[in-house]
Amino acid sequence: MAEDSFLTPVRKNEIEVGRPLPWSVYDADRNLLLRAGVVVVSEHQVDVISEKGLFREMKRERSGHVNARLEDSGPMADERAGAGAAKSREENVDLDALKLLPGDTLQLQPLLEGQTERFNVRVIGVMKPKSVLVTAPTIEGRLIFVKDGQTYLVRVFSGLNVCAFKAKVLKSQLQPFPYLHLSYPESVQAMRIRKAMRAPTSLIVAISETEEGRQTAAGRIVDISVGGAKILSSQNLGLKDDTIWIAFKVKLADMEEYVKIPATLRAVGEEEDEQGKTMKSFGVQFSALGQSQRLIIMNLVYQHLLRESA
Repeated sequence: MAEDSFLTPVRKNEIEVGRPLPWSVYDADRNLLLRAGVVVVSEHQVDVISEKGLFREMKRERSGHVNARLEDSGPMADERAGAGAAKSREENVDLDALKLLPGDTLQLQPLLEGQTERFNVRVIGVMKPKSVLVTAPTIEGRLIFVKDGQTYLVRVFSGLNVCAFKAKVLKSQLQPFPYLHLSYPESVQAMRIRKAMRAPTSLIVAISETEEGRQTAAGRIVDISVGGAKILSSQNLGLKDDTIWIAFKVKLADMEEYVKIPATLRAVGEEEDEQGKTMKSFGVQFSALGQSQRLIIMNLVYQHLLRESA
């Protein structure tokens, strides 16, 4: 397998019986199952080889991009929101570089046919170079069955990096509490974002003229970054360079966070929403973000990046 490639899951319905394979097929351990050009003769053959997962090789881009927009630096940044794609840089790093601490959140995605669920778990500890200990995944408080040897794609946030690596479950333990030993990765793929990112969203926002004032208008945030946001509304929120207060709720995992911050109107215009209705468009620059508010918005953007890089 080429060094500049990685494996991506293959669905069973992508393998056509009676036709040559357009690419080679591997299992989750990178073992070659079928070479490109081989003709699969039956559905049973597909079922047999899919027991450990089906994957194909894809070229790794040296300089990739993420479907999220950059905000340029400078006071007029939000007037140029939406122009250009986010530039990123991919590199392989050691797990040590992530500086994982107990309590940090990881996201696990099973590398199995048809399974798209993602589970949030917490780091318990790291035993270099043997294993990474994490809490067992749950859904609504119910423990998810995990068998030894199962392979996961593990994702994690680190600073302005979105990182991923593949790990096997070395051991699933139930005592003294449910936890997993994951295999220690040889390397981690890190996608470093060079500037603040904008991510599309749909958040109902309340507008007021002062922090304690009554609501004067409402709208919807259609993209957001730690520097600002774009708001669509049927109402007038103010004039360019006016200061307003915006309040909205963000759902992160099972928690709902409330954010209320001052913002300056930097761009005022019109555009159509998803239904083709003409709306007033406002580009706002956040005037002051507290640490907790910054982390909430960063996590919202990172969630989008993880979905895009899946």
